[in-house]
Amino acid sequence: MEVVNARAALLSNYEVLQLLKEHEAEQLAHAKAAFAVKKEHGTDLNAALPTDEVIENLRTVEFEAIEYLSAPFQPTAQQSTEGISKLVRSLAPESLTKAEKLQIANLAPTEPIELYVIVEELEERMLDKMDDILQRVKDSLDDSANANADGAPRVVTEAELAALAMDIDGNDGWDKDGNDDEPEYVDDEGAFEGDLDLDDD
Repeated sequence: MEVVNARAALLSNYEVLQLLKEHEAEQLAHAKAAFAVKKEHGTDLNAALPTDEVIENLRTVEFEAIEYLSAPFQPTAQQSTEGISKLVRSLAPESLTKAEKLQIANLAPTEPIELYVIVEELEERMLDKMDDILQRVKDSLDDSANANADGAPRVVTEAELAALAMDIDGNDGWDKDGNDDEPEYVDDEGAFEGDLDLDDD
């Protein structure tokens, strides 16, 4: 296998999400058209091609990536193509690496502590510009996606929490004392106190 173009460009999480959604829509349209043709010609709808398993695996990866990038804790819900472009242009004069700019676009830090984990040696390089960078990030985000009609912050719903695999009922596999609910399987056969001290034969 030969890599023709190692990296044409760096893509933000938002851009990857948009590409995956477009690809998913194309796949759905193609699948509907193929199903209609198979149904019209009376071919066996259950006959699978060898590539179907690979395509299904690809769809699974795409679905999981879309779910992750669309999660409520991700800033992609508040981002737009224009906002990311505006942010990257505003960060151009700063002494940030391409990777740092990409991470700022992906993570959309709004607190100083978040910026510390993105920018290497932040205090030495741009401590005096930290608040300015955070303000640029906030300006690039669409607050309407994260607010109610009255402008109040949006509250995460139970359905969104369930989507994050958080168990609202409190039955998350742990009891009230912090012990897991899983039964312990211990093989006591041949074991006795202090058997770790025995030499192997």
